[in-house]
Amino acid sequence: MYTADQLSKMIFFDVETTTRYATLKDLKKNEPKMAELWEKRCDYLRKRFEENAEMSNDELYLEKAALHPEFNKIVCASFGRVSFKDDHVTGITPSATIKSYSSENEKEVLQGIHKVFSNFKTFTFTGHTIKRFDIPVICKRMLINEMSLPPLLLVHNMKPWEMPFVDIAEIWSFGAWQEGFTSLELLSTSLGLDTPKDDIRGEDVSRVFWVEKNLPRIVTYCQKDVLATANVLLKLSGHPVVEEFELQS
Repeated sequence: MYTADQLSKMIFFDVETTTRYATLKDLKKNEPKMAELWEKRCDYLRKRFEENAEMSNDELYLEKAALHPEFNKIVCASFGRVSFKDDHVTGITPSATIKSYSSENEKEVLQGIHKVFSNFKTFTFTGHTIKRFDIPVICKRMLINEMSLPPLLLVHNMKPWEMPFVDIAEIWSFGAWQEGFTSLELLSTSLGLDTPKDDIRGEDVSRVFWVEKNLPRIVTYCQKDVLATANVLLKLSGHPVVEEFELQS
């Protein structure tokens, strides 16, 4: 699918989000109008999805608010690049470097994200379900935090084929709409790759952040998702996968 040269000009990335406050009670205390609007959102979530029918507003906040840009915050963003070494004995071997931005202060994370998207204008940004989640969340959270968007994220002026993004969920769908919802864990495992979900999952991030107060654990999880994304595209393109990655400070 992609040559080594094309893959070396990609930035693989992932973001992790938590609820903006630890509990709905905290949201009510700090932003009562937003808490009121969350309760209206809960009415929709209960009507639209059967599995939510018996859940309280507080329970839905803990489980679902981290997925809604108006009620979440980004606590980690990891970016990775793949490079290739051509050895006459072992052949072409890929390696990866990953850099992460993380903080309890969301604006610090957003500033790191802004820097990467501004400095790598000629690269293609690649991830899993990034068109449905990561890109919209980044754009909305930047604007909510009164930040400007880097040129690559001014997607409102772009035609679909002009967007500098590769979404591996779309690639794996091969045009079938329902296949675009394949999880990264299922996709990785089906290709014989290690799952990035060997410790925590996306639904655990808020608990790990607010209850365990273990941001480094979230960073590790985010980095594993980036490596898994890169390895999926390497595997689909017929290249060896990256076994380990180097962290960039």
